[in-house]
Amino acid sequence: MERKFTNLETSWMNAWKDKDEATARKLIADEFTLTSSLSSGDLVNKEQWIDKAMNHFHCKKFKIELLEARVYGNTAVLNIWFYQDAVANGKDWSGDFLLTDVWVEKPDGWQVVARHASWLKK
Repeated sequence: MERKFTNLETSWMNAWKDKDEATARKLIADEFTLTSSLSSGDLVNKEQWIDKAMNHFHCKKFKIELLEARVYGNTAVLNIWFYQDAVANGKDWSGDFLLTDVWVEKPDGWQVVARHASWLKK
């Protein structure tokens, strides 16, 4: 089970790194929301995430250090220890993150509907 979701997460993060908007749009559900370490409390929606990922946030490399998946019918909750070497709005945004992602299986396949990211700053 973990392998399936590691592959989905890797595809999603490669879409960010490689600026592959078509893959990002396929993997991210229209109702997607993100709360992140860069947020001032606002939720980021799908279109905002795609704009930031394709134009303002740049990933040099990433690694999924650990992924645990729990599946409840057509819903999966993932806890991930994630490392990235990245730049956001011209500033270093590299380090370890704890992610909680929620994926839902839809007729066209699995899509991520929510992410919460916490940056483990040094």
